[in-house]
Amino acid sequence: MVSRPGLVVALGALALAPGGCGSSGGTPDHQLEGLVLATAPPPVAIDVARAARDAAALTEVVALPWSRAAAQLGDHTVAVKTTMEVREGTAVLERLDDATTLALAADGAYHAVYENSADYGREVVWRDDALFLRPRYARWHRRAPEAATEPTTIRDQLVGALGAHLALYAHGLEVSDKGAAPAAGRAGRAVELKLAPSPRPAPRPALTQHAWREGATVEAAAGEVVLDDATGLPLRARVAATVGFVRDGKRLTMHLTVEHAVTVGPVTVEVPPAEDTVATPTRAREVDDRNMLLEGIAPALGKGARSAPP
Repeated sequence: MVSRPGLVVALGALALAPGGCGSSGGTPDHQLEGLVLATAPPPVAIDVARAARDAAALTEVVALPWSRAAAQLGDHTVAVKTTMEVREGTAVLERLDDATTLALAADGAYHAVYENSADYGREVVWRDDALFLRPRYARWHRRAPEAATEPTTIRDQLVGALGAHLALYAHGLEVSDKGAAPAAGRAGRAVELKLAPSPRPAPRPALTQHAWREGATVEAAAGEVVLDDATGLPLRARVAATVGFVRDGKRLTMHLTVEHAVTVGPVTVEVPPAEDTVATPTRAREVDDRNMLLEGIAPALGKGARSAPP
């Protein structure tokens, strides 16, 4: 299993993406913000010009839920790729690559696919008031959403990697406005990211699961984010960064990249074939998967949950 620091970052796009979790036990969901819940949609007005000049403002903008303004793009597809590599000196201790594709129709229907280099994957379809969920190498499971917001929450989590990455090392970033930059057939503004001459101290983590971040140092950063002028949504981005941290008394480095690209164009969402689908009135499997992914990071849920290691 991927170690704690690396998994925290990877979970920005992965954790609970296919189905979220319930509140059947353990720590209440509202105390695990950023791990199991999507942030409530904020007001639509976004100051893109400010985000192009201030690293904290840029991070806040790209971390906002995709659902905040997704409808304004019409039919579109979002492709996200990330890499996480932990090294001790030049030796690679662990690596995880993942990719997510979200095809979202203007009426809210969508088809999403997530897969990673650990041979894990999930697929989600939302259409006709039904969720279709499929773990990798398994059949489709069809059920109604457990809350009206669940399909949107899943969608937001799936494409949240860019915000999760920047939140980790924003205190070490310097940003600059590079002016107009059309992307995905829309008017956009390019923002250059680089290592700040004097990186600020890491902010005090709000969650105990993020305590390791307090001593993290930003050692390198470079990239570009293009924000949509009308909505502030990131239309295109590629950012690479190196973060130093201490684990078990050893100084390690985490090398991170995230790529995010939007393509505007027709999207058709089809439901899975009936012969490959089974009805699933509850989502016990999603809770089991959630416990596995967050083992050692967040308390387990469910009656059969194992105790997480300290």
